[in-house]
Amino acid sequence: MIFGSMIFASMIIERALVGLPIWVLSAVLSWILIHCVCILARRRGLVAAVRADRWHALPTPIFGGVGIVVAFLLAFAVTRGALDEFRDATSADGSLVIALIVGAVSAAAVGLWDDLAHFRPSTKLAAQCACASLFLWIAGGVEITASAPVDGVIALIWIVTVMNAVNMLDNMDGVAGTAVMIGLIGVAAVSVATGSWPYIALIAVICAGCVAGFLGHNLPRARVFMGDAGSLFLGFMLAALVLLCAKSVALPVGLLIALGCVFVPLLDMSVVSLSRIRRGQSPMQGGRDHTTHRLVTLGVSERGAVWIVAGVAVVGAAGAVAATLVASLVAVVVAMSALFVLLVAALLRICIRMDGAAHMRAAAFTPFVKVVIDVVTIAAVLNAGYLVRWDFAIPPELANSVAWSLPVALACCVATNALRGMYESSWRWNGASARAALVNALIGAVLAVVVIAAAWSPERLFSRAAMGIFLVGYPLVVVVVRGAVGWVVR
Repeated sequence: MIFGSMIFASMIIERALVGLPIWVLSAVLSWILIHCVCILARRRGLVAAVRADRWHALPTPIFGGVGIVVAFLLAFAVTRGALDEFRDATSADGSLVIALIVGAVSAAAVGLWDDLAHFRPSTKLAAQCACASLFLWIAGGVEITASAPVDGVIALIWIVTVMNAVNMLDNMDGVAGTAVMIGLIGVAAVSVATGSWPYIALIAVICAGCVAGFLGHNLPRARVFMGDAGSLFLGFMLAALVLLCAKSVALPVGLLIALGCVFVPLLDMSVVSLSRIRRGQSPMQGGRDHTTHRLVTLGVSERGAVWIVAGVAVVGAAGAVAATLVASLVAVVVAMSALFVLLVAALLRICIRMDGAAHMRAAAFTPFVKVVIDVVTIAAVLNAGYLVRWDFAIPPELANSVAWSLPVALACCVATNALRGMYESSWRWNGASARAALVNALIGAVLAVVVIAAAWSPERLFSRAAMGIFLVGYPLVVVVVRGAVGWVVR
């Protein structure tokens, strides 16, 4: 074990000599571009106004995320042109790299649109699902388990969860950027340990450098915010890189990598969601009740809160790296899981003491929960269509059909339901809601089948009979699921 750790340390040093100049280049590009964005935003009055449910006390530009995205693309292009090893690796894994960049830029576009237009929660969730689905479609799915539909659901929920976790963590100067930068460095170290050098590692390093340049403007007192464009971009990159890094290891190790590299965002999201549900509020609403806000209320300075976040993030990232090196994996699993649960419990206890009495009641189904139910339903019905059509023995030439068609079906059906208000409306059961659910599901299913047929190619086959089963089955199952949920919550 000691010998293996020494080898890994020497490998890290060797790779760091390659990655450090790239990190510096990315940071410098990011700092310059964000400075320009900041000046332009102030001149045009594009600033975040002071609000009661936000922490900042002065109007501040919110488009730092645009600078992060542009800097990442420039640094990626320069690195690919200058480093033969990186160019060869990204060419060999071209579809994954294209999927990563297209998905991340799409997430940034959704965030920028939200910064300007302010989506409803369900619309924002649907757009995030579309970004994740686009990534999975271009990549042809991400293998996590032995089941394509299960992998698709897990990957989509993971990406959307991390995007929202980073977005929620962006609540105080320097906090989100610090946690994400450390998480990305953890991804780079894990990718070295798992043999994913250089393309995953260097993309993570480039992204971490861009965040470092942003932190030059965002550490307390911030002169610019990343906005949703930045938080959704970084959340997507972190989630997708973790997926690509974890797919080459055993499932328990992959789970630890995911938990460790996204430790702080998941911790904050868990505590805030549980404390809001306890108070009978929706976890999706904004507020000044995040863990960092509570630390400052208890007497910690804003810079002190950033240091605490950095320390916890380092522990999480170190746990992710340890999971790839330590032979006694059970000990690492128990230690990391126990640490996460203990921190959630301790922080939640602090929240309860600070909030005082609360009316404990069952929280209403939030848009996120409704989207998860719908995603699971879509995946189950689509997979059932293929299984029924081929007598539960799908031919080898159609083995990837669910992997590439599921993201299309998810994007079409979720977007239709979101735009028609399914995730915002009450799920209490009556004749009108049953008809609305049936019509919404039918529109989404028809759209999905049409798009899947249009996307057909010799490499991306699909079964017309299976699509027919989905077209009929999905609306009927939606009505049954809505009826069951409506009966439970009535």
